[in-house]
Amino acid sequence: MMDSKDIVVGLDIGTVNVTAVIGECDTDRNGEPVLKVVGVGNAPSDGIRNGVIINKESASASIVQAVEDAVNMSGRDVEDVVCGISGEHVKGLNSFGVVSKRKGEKPEITEQNMQAAMHSAGGIAEVPDRATFFVMPIEYKVNNQGGIKNPLNMFGNRLEVKAHIITASTSAMKNLKNCIERSEYGIQSMVPITLADCKSVLIPEEEKTGVMVIDIGGGTTEVGIQMNGATYFTGVVPIGGRYVTNDIAAVLKLSGEIAEKIKVNRGACHESLVDPKDTIEIPLISGTFGDRSISRLKVCEIAKARMWEIFSKVKRAVEDANAMQYVNSGIVLTGGGALLPGVSEVAEEVFKIPVRIGNPIGFTVDIEKDGKKIDGEIYKNPKYSGAIGLAQVGLDMRVRAQMARRKPDIGMGSRDDMPSESGDGVLKNVGKWLWGKTKSFMKDF
Repeated sequence: MMDSKDIVVGLDIGTVNVTAVIGECDTDRNGEPVLKVVGVGNAPSDGIRNGVIINKESASASIVQAVEDAVNMSGRDVEDVVCGISGEHVKGLNSFGVVSKRKGEKPEITEQNMQAAMHSAGGIAEVPDRATFFVMPIEYKVNNQGGIKNPLNMFGNRLEVKAHIITASTSAMKNLKNCIERSEYGIQSMVPITLADCKSVLIPEEEKTGVMVIDIGGGTTEVGIQMNGATYFTGVVPIGGRYVTNDIAAVLKLSGEIAEKIKVNRGACHESLVDPKDTIEIPLISGTFGDRSISRLKVCEIAKARMWEIFSKVKRAVEDANAMQYVNSGIVLTGGGALLPGVSEVAEEVFKIPVRIGNPIGFTVDIEKDGKKIDGEIYKNPKYSGAIGLAQVGLDMRVRAQMARRKPDIGMGSRDDMPSESGDGVLKNVGKWLWGKTKSFMKDF
């Protein structure tokens, strides 16, 4: 077995499935670190509803099964995981912080000044059962000069920061932490799933000009907007792909199991993809096929109505936050719900802007099964975006920690300091800052 300190594990705990991705550090053609996936495990979610633990024993069993499947595939030991945070309890907002230099301080902006401004921005009013989980700078002002991404060593006596803050339910986080520990795994970090999605599916041009990422999960739909390397919006709509299945079952008087099979195998949510003459035979309980059939177009109409509702709720939430102004490149759909044919067409009708399906990128695959290499293309699939993105974040953290050990990080006071290149890619330098914020958050547990 390889030393567990040399690997990273992304753990995406969803409403329908728990997915674990084990990876290690590889290099691309330019010599830059890149994730090499060496093991993948999946397990049906049990004891988990809309990103929240409702039964610790069942949820722990699902986590263990997913991770152990990835361990058996990879031949690696696992000690800790990078866990995704999702669910309706996760909320984002933008805030402002300011710090003024004291008399006698040197005139240049220091890391400590930047950290103080960020702490000021994160100092929102206390709400029962809620705590600040993640704070990331959007832009700075030095002496009222705005649009600054990195004010370090600039001259000025007043520093302001606009920051994006993500808060979460403390009880939900405690239950998740306890559930993972029951599974006998440590926690390397806890990361909002929207940031992991952005890490795995976006190309630099999209991230720079402004893009919305919509992760359609089974129970919830997670939304993130990024521009110029910063997050401007994080939100959650409390419905997802499972509601499409429920609607098909309710309207057509089917079991949930049969409705899911119809959705996966013959489903679509845009009429342009369906021949009006197509029918679907309904299997009987015995497993044989009866003479009952339904119109495939009818199934499509049911699915489209629910997907239209999901995207309309997303649009309303983003518009209420005045965040559509940052979406200049278009929309990227990911998550298991993005596999339903026609989903991008429905999104384009709702938003009136370009939409594409987001498959995870920026990784290699080295997996053998029964003595044969597995084709890595099967993991370039929207349902793996979260887990792969979490593993990529974990790799960033490992690489940054190794670099810090080799070379002193001048000016950094502690692990709770934020990265100085705060505008150069949303997750390029997030490792140290995220590690510190997670440690601080978890101390409250």
